[in-house]
Amino acid sequence: MSKRPIRRAGDLIPLAAGSDGQSWIPADAVVHLLRAIADGHRSLADDPDCDLNSGADAIDSEADAIECRAIMQTR
Repeated sequence: MSKRPIRRAGDLIPLAAGSDGQSWIPADAVVHLLRAIADGHRSLADDPDCDLNSGADAIDSEADAIECRAIMQTR
């Protein structure tokens, strides 16, 4: 088993700092993220061992990674 950290799709999304101190994701990055979610669901649809809960868990994991990056950026 590798000791390297997991590379998440959310790690590739650029974050921009707004004048209000909030982190923002550019619209084109949101489009790519939504398309990646759709593609992931299509892949899971063909796997008999996966269901919508598996997809939701993966989305939550990506959201957590993006949220952590946003918090770190605003510190």
